[in-house]
Amino acid sequence: MSISSFLTKKFLKSLFFPAHNRGAALPKKLVKLLKNPPGYWDLPELPEIGSPLSQSGLIAKSQREFSDKFGAKGCFFGVNGASGLIQSAVIAMANPGENILMPRNVHISVIKICAMQNINPIFFDLEFSTLTGHYKPITKIWLENVFKKLNFDENKVAGVILVNPSYHGYAGDLEPLIDCCHQKNLPVLVDEAHGSYFLFCENLNLPKPALSSNADLVVNSLHKSLNGLTQTAVLWYKGNLINEYKLIKSINLLQTTSPSSLLLSSCEESIRDWLNKKSLSKYQKRILEAKSIYKKLIQKNIPLIETQDPLKIVVNTSKTGIDGFTADNFFYRNGLIAELPEMMTLTFCLGFGNQKDFLNLFEKLWKKLLLNSKKSKSLEVLRSPFKLVQAPEIEIGIAWRGKSRSIPFSKSLNKISGDIICPYPPGIPLLVPGEKIDMDRFNWINNQSLCNKDLVNFNIRVLET
Repeated sequence: MSISSFLTKKFLKSLFFPAHNRGAALPKKLVKLLKNPPGYWDLPELPEIGSPLSQSGLIAKSQREFSDKFGAKGCFFGVNGASGLIQSAVIAMANPGENILMPRNVHISVIKICAMQNINPIFFDLEFSTLTGHYKPITKIWLENVFKKLNFDENKVAGVILVNPSYHGYAGDLEPLIDCCHQKNLPVLVDEAHGSYFLFCENLNLPKPALSSNADLVVNSLHKSLNGLTQTAVLWYKGNLINEYKLIKSINLLQTTSPSSLLLSSCEESIRDWLNKKSLSKYQKRILEAKSIYKKLIQKNIPLIETQDPLKIVVNTSKTGIDGFTADNFFYRNGLIAELPEMMTLTFCLGFGNQKDFLNLFEKLWKKLLLNSKKSKSLEVLRSPFKLVQAPEIEIGIAWRGKSRSIPFSKSLNKISGDIICPYPPGIPLLVPGEKIDMDRFNWINNQSLCNKDLVNFNIRVLET
């Protein structure tokens, strides 16, 4: 089967990204555009259109309009996903050789740009649930303890990265965290890839968006948590702790010289659509329906995990003795496609399409899964082996470029990693270049490999000593 043939394959129910549910919730103007002859809309950077970095043109006009609407200094559309804009934001925040403080659930794109630019990550651990295997949201007390542990005299920090909400939808109160950082004159980048729609729904008892919480830099994925096409994103900036000229240079460094006019149009329409009262009412109705689905599934004794994002249905499969990978395979074979399997859980993304039929379909397949799957009494996740504050033993840029050799992971104990171990999704590294594979880390990663095919009998590059 060719790629183009697979793209037309029909599934019984698609509960994965992008959140437009295979076109069901695409903005009407974008649907109309796509109905034109194929490629009709595939234009270069004509003067009338411009680019995300132009001072004039339709793109610049939209970016200014949206910035004014949400009280930002400015914003930039991106066509290389949230990853590309997160990387631009990191470069704008820190120079080569400087340190950035970041949580352990940071996205792999951050690690890659740190390696490329010789920026040093200082990781802080997060509170962890052994029942779910998930990190919990950061609290102000937790961050203050991190600051106490970190010696700012010895470790000059250029900025802080926060992830809110997480892939699963866990979100905390950002404003006090950002205030703590600002008191130390530290700019804050918030990876809000999974919470873009919070910006439009402050009346639905959802987490306060990062932009309203005074973050200096915010990156939203427009395909994960709005209704844009894949690869579309937006970066917002405000405050005085980020140099605007440096930010523009950073975006220009990673920006393609031929951005897709279709994707740029999707950036504009996916935001503008939510500013239309009629469309907004429809999407808010979908969010309320999602909350209702959650409540009804709970009433049917299906073991769900509560998060702050109603569009994420997170099933704690381990409560029934079934790991998330086995459950995912079962649902996939039966046409119900989830987003994220893990050892203890399986996450479905409802998106912005109509999901009224999900409830009965899921309940029917869930009962079938329970009847036809072997149960295990030993499902558990090991607590992560990280210290509260920890940096790689060797600078990440040096380790990334260092001379290395490939060996089976089973023989890597006490070696220094020259590699990133990062199952995707969710794209959160288990190990980064420069970190030592001590016994705790070795056992922890082996435990991750029990069901995850990405981590079974794999090789890793380690630095030659």
